[in-house]
Amino acid sequence: MLAMLSFLAIGSLATTALSGDGSSAGSLTVRLEKHTLPLHHDGGMVHHKSAYYGNLSIGTPPQKFAVVFDTGSGHLVVPSVMCKTDTCKQHRRYKRRASSTAMDVDADGTPVEKGQPRDQLSVAFGTGEIAGVFMRDYICLEEPEEQQPPAAPDATGSLLGTSKLQGSKKMPLSNMSGTSMLQANVTTTFSSNSPGEDKEQEHGCMYMRFITATTMTDDPFEKLAFDGIMGLGLNSLSQAPPFNLIETGGQEGAWHGEDYRLKMFGIFLAVSELEHSELTLGGYKQEHMAAGEQVSWCDAKQPDLGHWQIAVKSITA
Repeated sequence: MLAMLSFLAIGSLATTALSGDGSSAGSLTVRLEKHTLPLHHDGGMVHHKSAYYGNLSIGTPPQKFAVVFDTGSGHLVVPSVMCKTDTCKQHRRYKRRASSTAMDVDADGTPVEKGQPRDQLSVAFGTGEIAGVFMRDYICLEEPEEQQPPAAPDATGSLLGTSKLQGSKKMPLSNMSGTSMLQANVTTTFSSNSPGEDKEQEHGCMYMRFITATTMTDDPFEKLAFDGIMGLGLNSLSQAPPFNLIETGGQEGAWHGEDYRLKMFGIFLAVSELEHSELTLGGYKQEHMAAGEQVSWCDAKQPDLGHWQIAVKSITA
């Protein structure tokens, strides 16, 4: 059900070959916890899938959420307090009125005044669907201390991806099949204004657009230990670059370093309780590499589809 972290241990948003040390003093590392979900029985054997999730906070003061880091989708999605179903109530829900830095926005970043109609989004995953609205707030990928974020600026960004233009503000949920929490389809509407955007955020923090879910299907969300989803997919899976974690974090300085590392991330999956799984943004950790081994870089195939795909000639056990 979840695409949870591609089988590649290292990912890079660059699609050209790179060389050199991937470590960076300005990189950001998020510790990941493992969640195992039983799928089905097959001849007495139970099959499981694993998801890796970490913590982030949204808003001022911070509201904490656990999110799965999913290479098969392109948005941050958390339940909204406006979602009243039992499935939503099992998770922590985002309280827009509790955050002084929150902004209601349309898909293109245009602020939405109280009482005005607004863009709504529906996303169909390989398993499950959500519908919600767009927000913009201060997001931190580390446990926040007492911090004073700058006043929330306006947002901007051109519209990219495979979204469908609709004449109505409310969109139907798509029903597409899949084998994981790969983002199958996104449907939304757009507004026309494009205010400006600020930069210079705290390390590990950024202003970012995201989705607050007003409805979530019971399957699979009621079974999940985490609250939401943080997409690590390519730009074309996101409504616009300000919705994309890698694009936004690198530009706003949530992590920093050489230019070619800003859109790079590394995933380390622990194999014992003596170590921790980690997501490193803005590079990767050399200490997780086997002695004498080097990273081999591959072009992403059909990057316009938004998924991490590489050409495979053969697999040797």
